[in-house]
Amino acid sequence: MNFTGLGPYKWKYRVNHKLSDEDKLGYLDKKKRFSEEPSDDLSVIRINSTYMELVDRWYSSKGHAVVYGIIGLTPFIFGILMAASVLPELRKDAFIVGLVGIFVMLAVCLAFFYLVCFEAFRKTHYPIRLNRKNRMVYAFKADGNIITASWDDLFIHKASSKPPLSEKDYDIRAHVLDADGETVRETFTLAMPHSGAEERLLDLWEYIRRYMEDENGVKKNHMLTQFCWPIGERREGLRYSIIGGFSPAAIAPYLVQLPFCPYFALITWGRLIAMYTSRVPRWPEGIEAECRIPDNDPYQKDWRDNSKLSFERDTVPVIGFVIGSIILVAAITWTVTSIIDAM
Repeated sequence: MNFTGLGPYKWKYRVNHKLSDEDKLGYLDKKKRFSEEPSDDLSVIRINSTYMELVDRWYSSKGHAVVYGIIGLTPFIFGILMAASVLPELRKDAFIVGLVGIFVMLAVCLAFFYLVCFEAFRKTHYPIRLNRKNRMVYAFKADGNIITASWDDLFIHKASSKPPLSEKDYDIRAHVLDADGETVRETFTLAMPHSGAEERLLDLWEYIRRYMEDENGVKKNHMLTQFCWPIGERREGLRYSIIGGFSPAAIAPYLVQLPFCPYFALITWGRLIAMYTSRVPRWPEGIEAECRIPDNDPYQKDWRDNSKLSFERDTVPVIGFVIGSIILVAAITWTVTSIIDAM
């Protein structure tokens, strides 16, 4: 769960500062080939001869904030209800203490609800569009505004961030610089490996760089891309939410996945809540006009052109989701019943 660039305070992208030594050390030259094995790394929404559209850095882990926020909310909501039910029967001094306790729990609830709102009640995703023909890049910001920048003028580098209780994640970061070529005015993540792994970053960067710089980049990327997320004009459906929610487990053997089914099922439910409480982003008419696709474009590809997914990527997650959900319902039912009996 890495909210760099999405949340407030320390999670915000820093702007209005000079390029750091770390930025310069991780600089990615657009004219230089970085990998012999380019990979889209489950990042593509659609691709054609005019533009390529990618998912944001938070898309692969969507659902975590909703789940952790709701888990945090639940006991405090229960505590507020319990305290409110006995409050009228308390003496004056105990009443004041109980009232203060309720306000404290309300404050904690607001904090956890704010965590839920990192993903819910916002945009379903924050797409990045790279236009090969006019060499422009368009990126939705977390606040709903759009960054428009020249591909040739972007300072692109390898960046890292460390979420709590986890290893570092790596992403391909882009700076929009001031006229002095040193001051950062805007920052966004151009792309991020699905797992955030450093060893996969340069393969993903080469996939992007090749599309924008290689004469045959469109053809090569069109052939390489086998999977596109179905979110260009709509919300992600149940099937793809399951695929997304269980994707971290897909590389593990079936028997290893089984004990973790309830966890990934829970994340999938959080992902669905995030998707269906949020709005699908829409590009302004001006950008759509700049990104018009030629009729009968031979290199046009989206989710409708997806290759058949393997048993491991498609069927196994669905089975895991069903099993995990049944276990979750049983566990929640048992917990609620135990609490009621104890009362």
